[in-house]
Amino acid sequence: MVSSEKNIRFIVAGLLLGIFMSAMDNTIVATAMGKIISDLGGLDKFVWVTSAYMVAVMAGMPIFGKLSDMYGRKRFFIFGLTVFLLGSALCGLAQSIVQLSIYRAIQGIGGGALLPIAFTIVFDIFPPEKRGKMTGLLGAVFGSASVFGPLLGAYITEYISWHWVFYVNVPIGLLSLFFIVRFYKESKSHKKQKIDWAGAATLVISVVSLMFALELGGKEYDWSSPQILSLFAIFAVALSLFFFVEKRAQEPIISFWMFKRRLFATSQILAFLYGATFIILTVFIPIFVQAVYGGSATNAGLILTPMMLGSVAGSAIGG
Repeated sequence: MVSSEKNIRFIVAGLLLGIFMSAMDNTIVATAMGKIISDLGGLDKFVWVTSAYMVAVMAGMPIFGKLSDMYGRKRFFIFGLTVFLLGSALCGLAQSIVQLSIYRAIQGIGGGALLPIAFTIVFDIFPPEKRGKMTGLLGAVFGSASVFGPLLGAYITEYISWHWVFYVNVPIGLLSLFFIVRFYKESKSHKKQKIDWAGAATLVISVVSLMFALELGGKEYDWSSPQILSLFAIFAVALSLFFFVEKRAQEPIISFWMFKRRLFATSQILAFLYGATFIILTVFIPIFVQAVYGGSATNAGLILTPMMLGSVAGSAIGG
């Protein structure tokens, strides 16, 4: 183990707080979106408040995961926490929906470091026979954040201000930062590897191009317009280049040999379907409840609660 037994509980607490904070961020914002749009405007761009965060997280996770293998977990977990807290503070100061989306992308960069490295640290400090239990605990915390987030977001929005749904991250993140800095002592020996910059660049370009095409198509531009067709073409070319580069890279960001294992490939497909459904419901149901039924932010949070409770129970039992 990289740390003494007496410190492990504090390390785990720091990891759980980091996971809780980053996992809660989308659901706590979801119930506040009605008020945010009312104050800032930009109904046609509101999806980017969530999408910017998720794109940055998705693009950053494999990159930061690889960098943590090369240079150590601790420094990049601390980097992720710091960037996430900076993004949270900026989000609370946003004056337009465009600004908020940009600041959410900054948050996403931090989240892209927090999520994979937290799980990796657990695998580093616990023996194989305890990893399933600990992974289940992290999953349960993720689900708990999903339950707590809508209700907390609704309460803060109604009784304080939507700005504080972002500021609430600051004390949680600082406590997580203290635990990790103070108690996590990792090994100083790390394997030096070549950074796959080409793979990282093509991955980010492909993801961002696809997101812009889906967001702008049918709204700002026709689906058959040169702008949208060009974005889809850039996505296809960049994705093809990504696969080409990764197959030849000495240290690829994503090792495709893992997908030859049927169980791993199937689990990734299921994770994609679950994640897509989860995000769609948590983003659009609160807006529907408030805009169509005239419900409050609290009503929107309560409607999401049964689904979130099921996620918590499933994660705990599965782990």
